[in-house]
Amino acid sequence: MTKISREVHDEMLDLDEPYDFDDSIKSLKFYKYTPITQADNNATGQISITINQQNTYLLPSKSYISIKGQIRRADNNNAYAADDEIALINNAMMHLFTEISYELGSTTIETINFPGPTTSMLGYLSYPDDFSTSEAVQCCWSKDTTDHASSQKYAHSGAIVAADGMTPAENPNYNQGFDTRKGLLFSSNPRGCFSFYIRLTHIFGFAEYKKLIHGMQHTLNLTRGSDTLALYRNNATADGKVDITNISWFMPQIEMVPEYLNAMRELIERKVTLPLAFRARTTRQITLTQTQDFSWRLSVLGGAQKPRWIIVGFQTNRKNSQQQNSAVFDHLNLRNACLTLNADRYPMLDIDTNFARNDYAELYKMFADFKKEYYGVDSLVGGTQVNGAAYKSLFPIIVFDARRQDETLKIGVTDIQVQLEFREVVPAGTTAYAVIISDRFFKLPSDGKNLTVVSM
Repeated sequence: MTKISREVHDEMLDLDEPYDFDDSIKSLKFYKYTPITQADNNATGQISITINQQNTYLLPSKSYISIKGQIRRADNNNAYAADDEIALINNAMMHLFTEISYELGSTTIETINFPGPTTSMLGYLSYPDDFSTSEAVQCCWSKDTTDHASSQKYAHSGAIVAADGMTPAENPNYNQGFDTRKGLLFSSNPRGCFSFYIRLTHIFGFAEYKKLIHGMQHTLNLTRGSDTLALYRNNATADGKVDITNISWFMPQIEMVPEYLNAMRELIERKVTLPLAFRARTTRQITLTQTQDFSWRLSVLGGAQKPRWIIVGFQTNRKNSQQQNSAVFDHLNLRNACLTLNADRYPMLDIDTNFARNDYAELYKMFADFKKEYYGVDSLVGGTQVNGAAYKSLFPIIVFDARRQDETLKIGVTDIQVQLEFREVVPAGTTAYAVIISDRFFKLPSDGKNLTVVSM
């Protein structure tokens, strides 16, 4: 007979419980690596940083990138005046690049296309609200509160009468995130200087692999793009430029105590094959046609590339002008959306939304559920940084949870189609982004001295 209960006791009664301690790691030291030259940081093209440490143990999951520079006027290269309304956009460092890839040896482990939209959507889904007002500011992350380049909290003209006299009228266009980012830039001397760090976990799914990697070459490739996507200004301020003066990669090197070091060496000398698995991120982009119904086909390999989540966001005319904010998204009066993997549909039932009537609760629930399902963080413990109103006006991101799949999807090519219905014709100049989160598997075979990478 199956037991329906069992007796337990409070841990305060475990007087003889031993104390756990960990002395396995002798040291964890960060070492700095840079490109061959910093002279090409602002030219369109690839910036590569290579770490070639043959007899060391590195921990990429805790590594981070440091980016230093200054924003200045594009027309005369001067610093901005104090009252100019311009700032880096939220997550601007990622918008400066069109592609970022990670290589182990000669194998590309993961490539992030469109890193700006990709990491922005995942950040809005994952980070807690207080992140924007604490550590995140030093990562160039302070989310927008309106779609305006305005740091003025109160209107310059007009006032309302309060019980205690005259109180300034609040500016409805005030953007707290913009104000925070501008304030950081304009507090420097000269104005516009910045120094940010970006954790590898912000960029790659590969950073979920928390193990040491021994004796392999690590290469980080960043493809520099236009400054336009990284800056946001009002119509009275001149266009800006971003001058990156320094890019560095800080990688931790691990030293173990002798007994663990010997065990690690013995493991490698046995010529074992170690697994390397993580949830990879792949991004696709498409320009939507002027229609009310749109079908978008995406394809990834099955098996080792099994899709788990598909995340979709829309942007209209946010690419070609610094007067448009490329860190926020548009809902386009979406009526219904669904995902099909081969013949399976997610969700099974229609989502009949109407943003004008504030009828988007189901989409928002799908958005809010991602953090709990992906990271195991319950919404009562730590929710997202996007409330319902901000979801509608700034971050209407669609999340399809496709983890539960038929066994037949595990092999071969998975045909992915996103079906979209809108309540009115999609505006010209609209781009859609789809982030595909998939299982990815590699093998790390040892030759008795070093490891190599082999795709499964």
